[in-house]
Amino acid sequence: LDPLLIRWTDQESAAIWSPAITNQAGSLKLSHGSTIIEALQTRQEVLVWTDAALYGLQYLGPPYVWGAQLLGDNLSIVSGGGAALASGTVYWMGTDKFYKYDGRVQTLRCDLRQYIYGDINLGQKAQIFSSTNEGFNEVWWFYPSAASTTIDKYVVYNYAEDIWYYESMARTAWI
Repeated sequence: LDPLLIRWTDQESAAIWSPAITNQAGSLKLSHGSTIIEALQTRQEVLVWTDAALYGLQYLGPPYVWGAQLLGDNLSIVSGGGAALASGTVYWMGTDKFYKYDGRVQTLRCDLRQYIYGDINLGQKAQIFSSTNEGFNEVWWFYPSAASTTIDKYVVYNYAEDIWYYESMARTAWI
């Protein structure tokens, strides 16, 4: 299988994968990166991160069904759980900085960046996940410190006040 290929079934039947003039099954191949890391549905589009880029997928209808637009190149996402949607904006943790997407990709200013990325175990990055606490306008990322093989730290971004804070806490899930 091609790690940059996105496939979808027919709208009427999840068992029909082969494209035909009579259905909406199909596929498209992304051009930047070597593998797909994460996808997240927003109100206007489906965002898809590869290991090197961010794409926006929008429904076009027949005959093309879905179209992909390159939204950002030369960027990263730390893991398959590294992005969260809060108040219409997508925030994510890259391998060396934080980003947001609100119609355009932007790097977030982070006063704690050196502290976080100086004490993170990227060998265990598959465990890193994000979540939101929209009642307090927060996006959280849980990650393992450099001395740990399990999650033992978190960083929080308050997007309403544009402030960051962090602490130690073991956590494997958030609901």
